[in-house]
Amino acid sequence: MVHSDPSSSNRSPGLKQVEFNTIASSFGGLSSRVSALHKYLLAIDAYPASVAMIIEEESLRESESAASLARGLAVAHTAYGKSQSGYPLCVLFVVQDPERNVFDQRHLEYPLLEENGVRSFRLPFNQALADTKLESDRALVYVPPNAPSKKYEVTTIYFRAGYSPDDYPKEEDWRARLHLEKSRAIKCPSILTQLAGCKKVQQVLATPHSPHLNRFLPDESVASRVLETFAPIYPLDQSEAGQQAIKLAKDPNSAARYVLKPQREGGGNNIYRKAIPPFLAKLPETHWPAYILMEMIEPPPQKNAILRNGEIQKGGVICELGIYGVCLWKNGSKEGDAGEIIENFEAGYLLRTKGNQSEEGGVAAGFGAVDSCCLVET
Repeated sequence: MVHSDPSSSNRSPGLKQVEFNTIASSFGGLSSRVSALHKYLLAIDAYPASVAMIIEEESLRESESAASLARGLAVAHTAYGKSQSGYPLCVLFVVQDPERNVFDQRHLEYPLLEENGVRSFRLPFNQALADTKLESDRALVYVPPNAPSKKYEVTTIYFRAGYSPDDYPKEEDWRARLHLEKSRAIKCPSILTQLAGCKKVQQVLATPHSPHLNRFLPDESVASRVLETFAPIYPLDQSEAGQQAIKLAKDPNSAARYVLKPQREGGGNNIYRKAIPPFLAKLPETHWPAYILMEMIEPPPQKNAILRNGEIQKGGVICELGIYGVCLWKNGSKEGDAGEIIENFEAGYLLRTKGNQSEEGGVAAGFGAVDSCCLVET
């Protein structure tokens, strides 16, 4: 997000990183469709002349996220190699039940088959134990419930579920996740990769003066440039940084510049600004370390209109730009072996726009809308 520090005399805006997601990074399919829609609307003169005169066709950058993310799954499918069981190969989309975001996922399924020739199936997370089984060589075999005579070996598991406590209401749901993790199928993501994207890991890297970023970016000039994009994040524990954060969070005046985040994804879980002190007052102190305290990003609002649920809403808006990426790697076979990166590429973008009065930004959670980028010279 664009950030303009309200406490600084130098108000020149810069870019700040909100978060890093490694599981169920959604709307790659819908982002492509919305950016194509905006190009179409420009072509049929649907925009007011005052707007259209500053927009050229090449200014509307169409997101290639659907095709790129599908290609990433296809790369994993190919890297898996030959079938171990003799059954045909497939990719498995593990989804929530009921799934509200099915249309976004369909736009990844279509190019996966049409452009890459890869068959995929949708598996509700709560049906994982019933519809899959592990062979002795850890091959994961999927049996479609509507065609029990057919069997497929799973090359890649694409998790669009499994990131929320709501996905694990029963003990068998934890067994299902373990069952899938133990398979030889490539996981997107594996449990370790999912944990690497959690708020606590981001906090460890982004706490001011943290030395940990240099472990991954040993070039000091690169590390310092990346660190400049981090909004300061603090723990709420007994460390020196944690004690400083607790003072900031308990004081209503200083808390007004922060957001309190739990280890959750999907939107609608954060506590903002002056709501933080009363929230902490009701929360047992033993639970405080499960949260991180992040300095608020303060983007300058723009004037625009949002179409949501058939209604046009006009006023101040702010945007959040997400960049999709595909990374496929092979772990080292022994200690000290760094492994091998097989593929690593940028995979399109997602622009989310919301009213500037809304703290949350989740589209599925009902706060924002999918948008597209228009690049205009100033």
